[in-house]
Amino acid sequence: MISSRSIILTILISLPIAIFAAVGGYAIWENGTLNWIWWLMTGCGLAAWGLSKLWKPSPASARKQHQLSEPMHWTPRDRDAAEIVRGYQQAVESHTADELTDPHFYLRQVQSLALDLARLYHPKAVDPLERLTVPEVLAAIRLAGDDMERWMLESVPGSRMLTIRHWQMLQSAPEWMTKLSEATWAASVLLNPANIVRYLASKWTWDPVTEQLQAEVLAVVYLRFIRQVGYYLIEMNSGRLRGGADAYRAAFGAREETARLQEVDRNSASVDPPPITISLVGQVSSGKSSLINRLTGEAQAAVDVLPETRQIERFQYTMGEPPVTITLLDTPGYGESGASKQQIEQIQQALEISDAALMVMDAHSPAREADRLTLEQLKKVYATQLHLKPPPVVGVLTHVDLLSPPLEWSPPYDWRNPEGPKAQSLHDAVEYTFEILGDSLNLVVPVCSDSRDERTWGVVEELLPVLATVMQDANAVSLLRAYESQLDRDRWSLLLKQVASSGKHLVRAWIDERLAQSSSATK
Repeated sequence: MISSRSIILTILISLPIAIFAAVGGYAIWENGTLNWIWWLMTGCGLAAWGLSKLWKPSPASARKQHQLSEPMHWTPRDRDAAEIVRGYQQAVESHTADELTDPHFYLRQVQSLALDLARLYHPKAVDPLERLTVPEVLAAIRLAGDDMERWMLESVPGSRMLTIRHWQMLQSAPEWMTKLSEATWAASVLLNPANIVRYLASKWTWDPVTEQLQAEVLAVVYLRFIRQVGYYLIEMNSGRLRGGADAYRAAFGAREETARLQEVDRNSASVDPPPITISLVGQVSSGKSSLINRLTGEAQAAVDVLPETRQIERFQYTMGEPPVTITLLDTPGYGESGASKQQIEQIQQALEISDAALMVMDAHSPAREADRLTLEQLKKVYATQLHLKPPPVVGVLTHVDLLSPPLEWSPPYDWRNPEGPKAQSLHDAVEYTFEILGDSLNLVVPVCSDSRDERTWGVVEELLPVLATVMQDANAVSLLRAYESQLDRDRWSLLLKQVASSGKHLVRAWIDERLAQSSSATK
């Protein structure tokens, strides 16, 4: 959007000119009318100048308003790419008015930005752009063009009448406005030499204000252009546009051009994400089974298992309103020395299909090296799948009732603001876990999932609210995985359809050609 400051200053400058144009003919013949219009022009000019001094333009604020936001489905590599786009936005002040009104300059900026982003995604390629497919490029052009068109129509006054010539004239706007003003003032001084004072006042106030307005308007359009083009260049390099613009919009929804780029329109999604899947990972006797029993409401037998292993059990329950189906994957427990090769493979198999993970740890056991190694394995899984978003990982400290003093247990405890030895022990256990594993965990919560109801605490009070906070992130993980899976699944069927369609056209062309030759021969 054009800033309110620019709009107000433009109104103050344009108002007397509009009034003069409306009543100019009459003012020439009536004494006094022309005089008060000149005073109005001078007053508005002084007001605009004064307001421009008090209400300073904020380049940083303009960049923030049009800054590239990060949607929920973006991966860490996509976020690195966003920093490159923001760098192009920050350079807006170094560009001249001639550049910002030159269509060829925008084309050069797109080419340069596209190359910089492609190098990030394909650092080892000699020519990173050659890896892009034609449909991806066309989809990016279409999506960015649609967004800029919508923004221009909705946010730029008079955009329906704005031609390329008009846009290019903005580079010399202060010049032609000055010439118009000089001619107007020359006529007024001939009618009344006293107007020379008002002319000098206008000259002193109007020129700097119009130059500021020119710079602000051009900067806003450039910032918005780089934002939209950069967004879809990131989506293109990530591979999410390989299914075309229609498939992309169907999966991620029609984005409104506001700061809320991360919102996904679920109503328009044609890709239905599977139920949220959460893996429980932890050492032997860490409390995974009792935690599952508390989450599902009762002691459960496995509903089914993953197809390639009998060691991963699957459970399902619902939570929230409207209800969301949660699938829990109980992975094999490992010892303090770490997981075996087979266990690592089984845990990785569960993590690869999970949208979130619970790292379950015994709170009164300080051994965390095996847990750290397992979290490192999680990172390695996604290091080889940069097109996917890593799931959020929540640390769950169990058996907190056994923390010092072990004989005290009278929940609830305010461990965030501890008062008393037990609450302090809970606080210290959470802080210690963050010190050891903080880089790999989103949050850490203490719970007691004892089978006895009178000792159970933290599952409802602490863990479920945390799961609700990461649910949006988990939904994005699930949606992105489902979208990528659909693109890969449809790839070969689409190729077969394209081959069949091309074959039909070739046969039709061959038949038409034979008929044409036969007709010519008979004649």
